[in-house]
Amino acid sequence: MEDQGKRLILALVLSFAFLMVYQRYFLPPSPEPVQTEESQSAAQEAIAEPSGEAPLTETPPGPPPEPIGGSEETYITVSTPLYEAVLTNRGGALKSFTLTQYREELKDPDSRVQMVHDAGQESVLPLAAEFTGAGGPLGFSQALFRTEGGDLSLRDGQRGTVSFRYRTPEGLEMVKTLEFASDSYEIRCGVNIINRSGQTIGGRGSLIWGPGLEDIVGAGGEENKSRSSRYGYKGALVLDGRKTSKIKAKDLEGTRTFEEPVTWIASSDMYFVAVLLPVEGFDGALARKGSGERVEVALLSQQRLSPGAGAEMAASAYVGPKEMNSLRQVDPSLIRTIDFGIFGFIAKPLLELLNFFHRYVGNYGLAIIILSALIKIIFIPFSAISHRSMKKMSRLQPQINALRDRYKKDKEKLNQEVMKLYQQNRVNPASGCLPILVQIPVFFALYRALLGAIELRHAPFYLWIVDLSAKDPLYITPIIMGATMFLQQKMTPTAADPRQARIMLFLPIIFTALFLSFPAGLVIYWTVNNVLTIAHQYFLNKAKDGEEPVVEEKPASGKGKGKKKKTAD
Repeated sequence: MEDQGKRLILALVLSFAFLMVYQRYFLPPSPEPVQTEESQSAAQEAIAEPSGEAPLTETPPGPPPEPIGGSEETYITVSTPLYEAVLTNRGGALKSFTLTQYREELKDPDSRVQMVHDAGQESVLPLAAEFTGAGGPLGFSQALFRTEGGDLSLRDGQRGTVSFRYRTPEGLEMVKTLEFASDSYEIRCGVNIINRSGQTIGGRGSLIWGPGLEDIVGAGGEENKSRSSRYGYKGALVLDGRKTSKIKAKDLEGTRTFEEPVTWIASSDMYFVAVLLPVEGFDGALARKGSGERVEVALLSQQRLSPGAGAEMAASAYVGPKEMNSLRQVDPSLIRTIDFGIFGFIAKPLLELLNFFHRYVGNYGLAIIILSALIKIIFIPFSAISHRSMKKMSRLQPQINALRDRYKKDKEKLNQEVMKLYQQNRVNPASGCLPILVQIPVFFALYRALLGAIELRHAPFYLWIVDLSAKDPLYITPIIMGATMFLQQKMTPTAADPRQARIMLFLPIIFTALFLSFPAGLVIYWTVNNVLTIAHQYFLNKAKDGEEPVVEEKPASGKGKGKKKKTAD
């Protein structure tokens, strides 16, 4: 009982250290999904799966309408201050999508993040659309559409539209419209399917994002690729009602279908995301295993078209960084694509504060220092309570050791006498650890916010730290952090027995080893927090605390008079 506060702190710190060591050094990499010919065939046909409603010939077919399409593959370029997109008339989809504000590799100033992976001529490109009848897919995703519109260069709030049109020899026509904006990563997508044949056709329409972002974004360099696979989630995300679910390729067996409308479905990497948000006409979604570790996602729409009838479907696509303001601009729920962990309700405002400070100081390293100082100031009262409690327990340590020697064979009696000693001196053992427990959620929230914040990606600090999202290349900040942790430990009053004290001395070494590979921004936060804690403890140690005299415990034999005696600090 007498050491429960210290033991709780030790258990929490050791648990955190164990999790970090396991995650960094022992977590096995995700296995490469094995694709047999059968599974690949099933995956290619997943989106094209018939709806179960066979076409019904209700009227005799008339003369077949004239097909509409292109004769060769052509490209259209859409340029904005945020990105440059290249559209192809093959499927009326994205051939490439380059984020002009984000480098792929820090060392290469000309490299830019590419959001689209073209896996080959037969692959389904992002924002392709398909319609599936009883006879299988009608080939819209691979068809050469007729293009209506030309290159766009959008500036100063401008919007622009590109349309694609294709009609099959059987008379089923698809018109696709993509609308772009100069100041947003949103692409508004319209898909209109018209039955110009003489028969009723039942089937399923789909808007597809393929083949996924995994192993594409952030792969320009082994360090970025390793961090993405170790610390950040990659795979599909779906917001179904209030629940956000992760869908990894290794957990998929073919296709996972959502029959009810979803808020959105996305393909996600650590820092970037492509999201499909249904607006009109879509009544379901699916995720299917693609090649490698990639997951393709799509919105679905069940349709039954009589001759001459049409169906209109609309959706929005967000293709860009996991940056809160950009996500919120399209839909506030998109912020949930950022993995803030279980303390997300704390992490979000902390990240907002970080961005607020950055607007004034212009450096995310300085913003982290200011945020660390603000958090420390807020928790000063809690830290003072914990310090005073630990100091009281430290003053009682000689008497507690004497009780241990006296009742070393009777643990129950030992606990009773120790609690009696605490009561006589009005010491609450829990008051030393409860203030620390209050601070733990804030620490973990800030840890997750800094670990996955795209704002820190390639953001420089000063001198040798040129990327706050990467480890310190010279390992200077982790070593300073370990030294400050050791000094802080030596200044903290302790009521632990010598064995526990020796164990605690190893913690700075363990944490230094852990933080060698952590993002420099996170190490700076921890170091600043340690320095501020040392300064606060120095002030508390120098201040007169007005402690009451220590009351010595009475011998169990009844001998002695239990005199009160003042002891020096």
